[in-house]
Amino acid sequence: ARAYEVAFDLVQKFSELDVSVGFLMQIDKLVQLLESPVFVHLRLQLLDVESPHHAPLLKSCYGLLMLLPQSDAFRSLNDRLTTVCNLRDNLGIPPVSLSRSKLPKPGIDAERQAALLSHFDTIMGYHRRARRVVHIHNHHPTTTTTTALPE
Repeated sequence: ARAYEVAFDLVQKFSELDVSVGFLMQIDKLVQLLESPVFVHLRLQLLDVESPHHAPLLKSCYGLLMLLPQSDAFRSLNDRLTTVCNLRDNLGIPPVSLSRSKLPKPGIDAERQAALLSHFDTIMGYHRRARRVVHIHNHHPTTTTTTALPE
């Protein structure tokens, strides 16, 4: 759907999350999935360096790269992105410096994009509250009394 603006916005929101080992493992799995045959079309879109969607796609991929620690997934994605940047240099194509407002209409309309990001924020709020409740429960267990039921 070429919703690369949404992808980039989500990657930026990841910086607000608690980065745990589980989170990093999920990003690692995502990169492995992006390297699978199912996403060959996405990788080929990285070659379309003159497309108005190229910058948000590239920024999304670089955002994932910045989240990853040095690992096989990091090296794989880094190699892929280095190849794309070398292609741009070899073709002599200057970097595109379009602001978001000058981009053509993305694959998803702005209203839907805002709704998706708002929903993401809402869900992350639920997760934060749930983690706080679990943390409080684990560190301040309440004493419970049991009463026998009448026979």
